[in-house]
This record gives sequence, structure tokens and C-alpha cells, in this order.
Amino acid sequence: MEHVALYRLYRPMNFDDIVEQQHAVSALRQSVITGKIGHAYLFCGTRGTGKTSIAKVFSRAINCQHPVNGNPCNECEICKGVIDGSLLDVIEMDAASNNSVDNIRRICDEVMFMPARAKYKVYIIDEVHMLSTGAFNALLKTLEEPPAHAVFLLATTEPHRIPATILSRCQRYDFRRITNESIVKRLSFIAEKQHISIEPDALSAIATIGDGALRDSVSLLDQVSTTSEGKTITRDDILRITGIVDEAFLNKFATVLLEGRAADLLPLCRELAMDGRDLIRFTLDLAQYFRNILVTRISPAPQTLIESTSASIAAMTALGKRTDSTALLFFISKLSELAGELKWSPAPRTSFEIMMLRLAARGNKIAPPVVAAPAPAPVAAPVTNEPAAPATPPAPPALEKPAIETPKPEAEIPAIATPKVESEKPAIATPKAEPEKPAIMMPPPVLDDLSVPPPPLDDIEVTAPPADDMQVPPLPDDLDAPPPLDDIEAGLPPVEKKEEHAPTAEELAHTQPTSPNLHKAFASEHVSQGQNTNLAKAAREPDVRVPEMPRDILVLDNETAPVAPKTPVSNLQQVIRHSGGDAFEAARKDFLDYLMKEHTFEYMYMCDSKIAWQDQTVWCIMPDSFATTIDEIRKNPIIMTHLLSICQKHEPSLIHAHVVTQHDYDTKASTGDLAGITQGSAQPDWVKAMEKVSEKNGIPITHVTDM
Repeated sequence: MEHVALYRLYRPMNFDDIVEQQHAVSALRQSVITGKIGHAYLFCGTRGTGKTSIAKVFSRAINCQHPVNGNPCNECEICKGVIDGSLLDVIEMDAASNNSVDNIRRICDEVMFMPARAKYKVYIIDEVHMLSTGAFNALLKTLEEPPAHAVFLLATTEPHRIPATILSRCQRYDFRRITNESIVKRLSFIAEKQHISIEPDALSAIATIGDGALRDSVSLLDQVSTTSEGKTITRDDILRITGIVDEAFLNKFATVLLEGRAADLLPLCRELAMDGRDLIRFTLDLAQYFRNILVTRISPAPQTLIESTSASIAAMTALGKRTDSTALLFFISKLSELAGELKWSPAPRTSFEIMMLRLAARGNKIAPPVVAAPAPAPVAAPVTNEPAAPATPPAPPALEKPAIETPKPEAEIPAIATPKVESEKPAIATPKAEPEKPAIMMPPPVLDDLSVPPPPLDDIEVTAPPADDMQVPPLPDDLDAPPPLDDIEAGLPPVEKKEEHAPTAEELAHTQPTSPNLHKAFASEHVSQGQNTNLAKAAREPDVRVPEMPRDILVLDNETAPVAPKTPVSNLQQVIRHSGGDAFEAARKDFLDYLMKEHTFEYMYMCDSKIAWQDQTVWCIMPDSFATTIDEIRKNPIIMTHLLSICQKHEPSLIHAHVVTQHDYDTKASTGDLAGITQGSAQPDWVKAMEKVSEKNGIPITHVTDM
């Protein structure tokens, strides 16, 4: 016997066999019972929901000679003629292949004749949206004033493509997607009739893959039944035939992405490719999986919104508790974009792997599950057994070595203020003794001679001395006092010396100026967009502050002249704006080290950037060639947060962070908009004092209030 597809063999024969769609079934059944038959009906909805099936049932019901409760009997002459296609009064046509004006004109000519044997002449037009504009216009008049014996049954999956003039002349019924429970029930009935052995989990998998389309699910059941060879069909068989990845693999892949383990991604991608999985389908399934994880976070009853097993929902819930909604929305958005890009990519696998690596590098990483709790036990064991096991003396130094090497830079600074270290100069001739310096971190030894007083802190240079000479060159007696300002010296407030408490060497080592001072302003190493000059000449002779100032006034003999700006800017403003010096470069190095470790792709874009700050704002200045990627970097809250926190280590008063191109920064800095955008705190006291002196003596100082 010739094999008949299951979806054709088990097509509904009456209204009772229609799965769900009760709103349409009840209305059509009642119209058959009462005899109030309309002249045009429109059935619209997604594929496989029963539009054509209900149209065929309705065509038999209105012509049946012995209807039972609105259902056709399927035994009379009319019903059998409709079923086998011998009755010419019920005509079914496909609008996709008969969409011309001539086809519709032929129908309009034939509809005027009375039916031969049935009560109504029924025209079932499937995929009616495929008709041309001329065909719709030809059908319009017939639908508006049809003969009493004509009934038009239109079916479509795209009702928005049908003209409004046609829609307004039809009774419209929208068919909804069928739930998984109803599909599983119908599949179980068919499997029992066909003697197909299949597990309940496999039926649920088929219903999920069908996505609300019963015909697709029945067709898949027919496919797996022919390949099962008499064995019981399992869920793995369904996934293998359809090429869909199991939810356990989706959970593993999603965990790797969220935890940022890029090294584990490529083996998983290779496993997908070797199994022949469709990368586009997997991308969509992965986006759906992240959507389900998001549902577990925001819904109190996720089992009602997720079509999956209870074990899979529990795994999604556990993973959702370890992340946040922002990260999940980020992954869903990027995966949706990737699905569209893979359709046109010349190398889908390479594009897929690159995007996965980028997602792992840029995603909001979560901490791995706590499974390494027993790890401290092996470390504690050698420490406790150290006195009882003299046979293993090298073990304790190996454990203490990391703790000794980490504070090495800090241990060199207190050695300058310790008189005993200077008295042991013969130890300098043996460089190999440097590894013993970390012993400073141990409890301080008892000094043999306490009569030697420590040198005064005012004569000690905080920077580390050269290796070949331990002599410390003296600095000026007062580090905080500004140099004389000639004419305005009398107007400045006196500098008070703090002698009640002398800072230690460690305090001096960790001291970092949080605002510009006069000593910094006179330093020659502060090179900026403007010219370096001294405040005394700027206050006394403001007319000489132009790019053509003599070189002997701008810089020292051993320095190179800086590049003059395009627009003259106040010297005082330039000095204060670019007083970071080494702090800028240190912040840049720390930020690039962070990017290299955590955000590899952003590091490639930002490795040539510069760091600067003014008042309370950090500026990350990137080359103009990367202007297209700046918006994407600005939208990354993780990078912007770390940029601000890293710079706050060098300047605690910073509260804002911005990423701009070199051109935008130069333009804003030259026009003064940069200072206007980031209004900082109040001006220092010495600036206020300078303003008073300038007003008193009639000396103009520009842009002081804008700094």
C-alpha cells in the first residue's frame, strides 16, 4: 500500500477533531446549525494551525445531507464527493500558482451558474495574499455582491498583504498557535494508532520544535518513525535528526560565556561544527536560552512561560541567580544581530567564533561556582608540619616567597630614612645581597646604637637613590612655599610652616598632590598644548603671552620648546589644566594593563590613547582614526567604571570620565568649552588671592574663573 503522510492521513474530518481554535469552531458550527451562512470567510494565522482543514470541514458541513450537531456526516453522497474530489461544486485552488487576473476572471464567470448537486458552490482559495493587485480588483465586485449560492473561503498566513477592501467584505477568524500540551496529546493519539513507540520526553521535544504548528509536529513524528527501525524513539533521536543542540549543551555554552572563559569556547565551537549543527539555528536557540534565563529572574512562575522540563528550568534559575538582567539583555541583543550576519557571511564558522570570543571578553562576567573550597587545605598542611618535618626545609621559603616579592618597591623607600642602612655601606658592593632586603617586612631588629639621630626629613629626597651612590642631594628647605612673585609677592598670604608634626618617609612616599601648586607651575617638565612660562611674568606682562614668546622665557636651555596652540589660551589656565605630569602616564599604564588582561579587543583600539584630567573629569583621548568605535566604548559601563576608578588612585577628586577623539579634545580645549563642560569645585585659596592682587594693581588675568 502506498505510504500516506501522517498529516494527510490524520487531517480533521469534523469540527470535533480540530485541535483548539475554539473561537472559530464554535462560530462556524453555530452558523451551520442555524443556517446563517455568510458569503465570504477569511481564515488567517501561522502555518499548521488548521486553516485549510477547517475550511474543508466547513465546505462539507454546509452541503451535508445529514449533519450531526453542525458536523458533516462524511457518509452521504455529497460528503464523499467532497472528500474524494469528484464533486465539482467545491473547488479548491492555490493562489500562489493561480494568481493572475485571468484565473480570477474565470472564477467570476463560473460563480454565476447554479451548483450541480450541492446546495452551495464553495471556492476555497489558499494563500490568497499571493494574488496580484489586478486579481484582487477583479475579485472585489464578486465578493461585494455574490450570488446567494456562492461561498468564498479564503486562507492566508499574511493578512497584512490583503487589501482593506477585501478584508472589509469577509468574516475574519484569526487562528492562534497551538499549545505544547495539545500537540503532545494529538501526537500521542497518532503514535498509538500507528503503533509508534516513543518516549514522552521525545513528544515534548517534537512539540517544542513545532513551535505551535501541529502539521510541522506531525511531519516530524512521521520522519522519525521511518528512521527508528522499530526501536523506541528517544529525545536524543529527535535532537540528532533535527540538528538541534540539547539544553545541557546550551547551559554549558551559556555558562562559559557569562564567566568569560574564552579558552573553553573554541572546543565547544569545534564540537558544534563537527556534529553538523546549524550555526544560525544554534545562535537563535542560544538567544532563546538567555531569554529563558532572564524570565527566571523576573518572573515568579517561570514554568508557565518557558516550554521546557523542570530540570532544565532549575538549571536556568541557578544560572540566572549568578548574573544580572543587564548582561542577559546584552547577550540577547548581540546574538540576534549575529543570526542576521551569519546568513551573509562568507565564513560562518569564523564569524561565529570571533563573535563568541568578543562576547566572552566583553560580557558581564560572573564568578565561577564555589567548588575550590578544599584548595587551602594543601597550603596549610606544610605550615603546620614544618617543625615536625625537618627533612623538607625548602618548603617554607617557597611558600613565603610570593609574600616577600610583592612589597619590594615599598621596602626600598623606608631604607633611606634608616641610619643603620647607610652605615652598612660595604653591603652595597655586593649586589647579590638585594634579595635579603625584604627582611624589612619582618619585625624590626634591635639597634645596637641608638645615639645616632635620624637625619631631618626636610633634607631627604623621596625618590629612590641611584644604585651606585647612596648620598641624598639636599632639596630647598621649604617644599611648599612658592617662589617670589616680584610685584605681587606682598599681596599673597604668608605660607604657614607645619612644624608640629613631621611626616615619616612612608607618608612622603605615598603623598600625591591632589591639586596644582605654585611649585608645580614653575617646574619645566609640564609640557602641554600651550607655552610654559612663570606666573610672575604672566601677571606683570600679560601682553607677552603669545605663541611667539622668546625661548629663554618659555623653557630652560636643556628643554625643547613645546608646540604652540592654534588659539591663544591663558598661561595660568594651561598650567593648572596640565599639571598631572607623571600621574597621567601612570594612570594610562594602569588602565592599559587592565584592558590587556580583561578586554583584549578594546585594548587593540585604546592602546594608543592618552589620559588627562581637569578638575573632577577624566579624559581618555583616542586617535581620530578610531572615531567610529568610541560610541561602543562609551556604552560599556564596565570599562568606563574602571577608567574612573584607576585614575582616582592618582587623583581622588575625580568623579567623571569621558572618552573623546584627539580632534574633539583639541577643539574643546582651544575654545575653552572643555572647562565649561566640567565645572569643578571651588578655586584654591592662592588663586583667589591672586585675583585680589590683580584687581588691586590693575593687572588682568584671563580665564582664571573658567579653570
